[in-house]
Amino acid sequence: MNPAPHDMIDGYFDEILTPEQLASLSDWIKSSPENARVFANAALLHDRMRNAMGESALVHDVPPSKVAVRSLGRLFSFPSVWSTAASIAVVCFGVGLFWFLFGQANASAAIRELNRIIAQNTLSKDRTYEIVVEEVYPPIERGANRPPTRESLRPPKPPLDGARVHVREGNQFVLIRKTSDGLPFVTGSNGKQSWAANARGPVKVSADIHHFDRDLPGHETSIPLTNLHEGLGRLRQAYQVQFSTLGPEEYEASDGETVRMLVAVKKPKERGPQRVEIAYETTSGRILHMRFVQMPYGPDRLDLRLSLVNENDLPLDFFQHTSHHSLDRNVETEN
Repeated sequence: MNPAPHDMIDGYFDEILTPEQLASLSDWIKSSPENARVFANAALLHDRMRNAMGESALVHDVPPSKVAVRSLGRLFSFPSVWSTAASIAVVCFGVGLFWFLFGQANASAAIRELNRIIAQNTLSKDRTYEIVVEEVYPPIERGANRPPTRESLRPPKPPLDGARVHVREGNQFVLIRKTSDGLPFVTGSNGKQSWAANARGPVKVSADIHHFDRDLPGHETSIPLTNLHEGLGRLRQAYQVQFSTLGPEEYEASDGETVRMLVAVKKPKERGPQRVEIAYETTSGRILHMRFVQMPYGPDRLDLRLSLVNENDLPLDFFQHTSHHSLDRNVETEN
């Protein structure tokens, strides 16, 4: 249950509101001009109270968003009763300032929540995801004089739609796909060497643990599933992170759990999918779904969803290539 509006306003300036309470405060302010005026007056009152604590607090303790509130208060602070025009101006500036500060507070809350999710998933169990490709975008046209990329010269990749990927911390994974003719194609890494087991030909093994993870979603854009801590940390650096309401799709969570969504939008000039959506259980931080919008994948760009299937402990040797092919297969070593 959300607190009363005045309590939410106080909590807003104390930066203690939950994302749901921030959204409720936003709806309350938008519901009537009088509510917007109440918030604007509270912003100025909050500024005067901080001024009374001395300018030293402004320099050392007050975040940039609060400096903006204080500057507004000095600009429209009068010793006598406000004139009608000045009062209207203060309300307009105050409401505009709310949207500026609300965006900052929401982004700050989202980063704190992302940090919590990272911490709670650092020692996560073995995880199995099902991959669904929602849309494939055509390759970006390249200039006639531009040389082809190394990735564009590789053979076509087996399709990702319907694939399953098993991951374990320590750069361990097993990606199971089928080729266009329905034969299994399995790639993986045990954290010490990577390997590829096609249905035909020899099993290929490399001492480079990243040699065969180029087909793993997120590898090309530094958001690796095999190191969830590193991948989520990348979002803090290259993305604008915010909360978003869930769409019409219902997400299945554990008993008594609610589900939230974090949305990360790529910053200009950064590499990676245009947008990353993470649906997770509010209390446990367990990630249920990850959706990547326009993720680079070879020459293509994909919209794809990874849905958590289970977190059961897999056999100790599951990430060894010998667990995924017959023992009479030839094995070749690659650099």
